[in-house]
Amino acid sequence: MKIFLLLLIGIIFLSSCSFEHWIDVHLLIPEPHPYEVAFSETLWFSLSYFDGEKIVDKHIPKGKRTLNVRVKAGSLAVFSFRPLGELGALGGFFEPGDDHFVTILPEYGSFAEMLLRAAEYRSEPVSRLSMKKVLSSVPDLQAVDESSFLLDIFNGTLGYGISLNEKTAVHFDSIPRGEWISERYDIPSFSVAFSGDVVSFMLYPGVYRYVQKEMELLLTIILDEKGDASMMISRLPLW
Repeated sequence: MKIFLLLLIGIIFLSSCSFEHWIDVHLLIPEPHPYEVAFSETLWFSLSYFDGEKIVDKHIPKGKRTLNVRVKAGSLAVFSFRPLGELGALGGFFEPGDDHFVTILPEYGSFAEMLLRAAEYRSEPVSRLSMKKVLSSVPDLQAVDESSFLLDIFNGTLGYGISLNEKTAVHFDSIPRGEWISERYDIPSFSVAFSGDVVSFMLYPGVYRYVQKEMELLLTIILDEKGDASMMISRLPLW
């Protein structure tokens, strides 16, 4: 009887271990960053990701564009690559049923960052989220009303009737002259012929960055969910 009980306990233990297992996924940044193209220089990245259980941080050296990581099977995994550790993130997601290759894209970056902050606070609701359903429900992740979305996740009320923000017209007349290169291919770059010219944007709430190559300046525009906009000009971070 004692031997039988030991065998039974062993079987239960092995079954519980196999229920939660880990798998390898392959991450790929498919194209050069716009600033790499503009400056003919490669960037390093800081990677933060939610592996279905916890947040993991890694340094990605210059020139590295592929990486294998382990994530918890049966959970959503979220990936955020920040160029130079502080520029706008590139993001990607893996969930049950996906193949093991995850393409990392700039249009997913800010949403991935939001989910990482949420996972630090409460990981379990984030692990159950289906990004397939989210992506099929909204035209642009940048349009998602983040405050409403997070409340729905934490309250268990997300029915994928997701609240969306409208674009807001934003105007600035203090941007220095020159060509300003967007950090994302899907957001247009622009030029200023003369200092003092009014530059207009139509933007969703979020953070937008542009580089003026000749003067090595970084323009950061911040638009909050109330429609209030601000801008800041700083030196480029060190490469």
